[in-house]
Amino acid sequence: MDQLGTLLPLSSQTPTPALNPIKPPHPTLSNPKISTTVWTNSYPPTPLRLATLLALLLISVWANYEASKGFNLSILDAPTHTLAGRRFNLLFVSNGRAADMALKSSRFIEHILYPLEEAFPQKPVRHVTIRLSDNNIMNDVIVSRCNSRAAAAIGEYLIEISPSVMAQKDVITAAFASALHRGMGYVWLWDGHATMPQPILDAMVQYLSVQYKLAYKDYESTYLTSTLADLIQLCEEKSSGFIARLNNAVREKWDEHTLTDAFSSPSEMMCLSRIISVSEDGFLADNAGLDLSWELNQAM
Repeated sequence: MDQLGTLLPLSSQTPTPALNPIKPPHPTLSNPKISTTVWTNSYPPTPLRLATLLALLLISVWANYEASKGFNLSILDAPTHTLAGRRFNLLFVSNGRAADMALKSSRFIEHILYPLEEAFPQKPVRHVTIRLSDNNIMNDVIVSRCNSRAAAAIGEYLIEISPSVMAQKDVITAAFASALHRGMGYVWLWDGHATMPQPILDAMVQYLSVQYKLAYKDYESTYLTSTLADLIQLCEEKSSGFIARLNNAVREKWDEHTLTDAFSSPSEMMCLSRIISVSEDGFLADNAGLDLSWELNQAM
């Protein structure tokens, strides 16, 4: 049975037993930026004293709420009877490297998908567990959501890394970083409660990986996924925030009417239409990027 490896905070470079959120806590009452004043028995008047205490209480509640945001991260030790397991534990668990990579990927992905909290409600993620899979996995990583209906289980995800990643020798770190980053992409992307077309979801994950500029790019990727990722990148270049709006539009369900309402400009509608068409009819993938680029230039 796998044992708990590390539970790490956001900025830690070495494993600690603490369970801390990704985002650093906001100022609390102990923060020197928030000053307090000691009053004498006569000053200030009682109403002002009560107002001061109430204000400090509200600040404390707000700070605790903000500090509670983020998610817990667990790294599980792999069984040591295999070479892959021993490499995983030595290179990524014992030194906190896996946790550091996961947190950096998470910050990068959140910045792209959720640029404004008010306009782009963030997907609830409360606990992510990372482990080495027992068997080899296509595309090196698989992400599963907890199926329990209990409220406590909402936002819990398991990222499993394929043992084949541990066999990459000279590029093992880059291969692991690539697989883990794609895993975090699946964690943070809305999927319309599993109604989103898988090719488009895969393409969005690939787009996030390309933007992260990972050195390792040798994982298996279908021609359709690569073409769709290129289309998404083209649409993002023409209209900044396109992928964030696309992600936000499928929070509840993949519905073309909802998607249409999420985009206002003709160029964005053209992008969305082409992405959907290519995802449904793979044979349209040939020259899809060139065709869309020409159409967008004509429309502008």
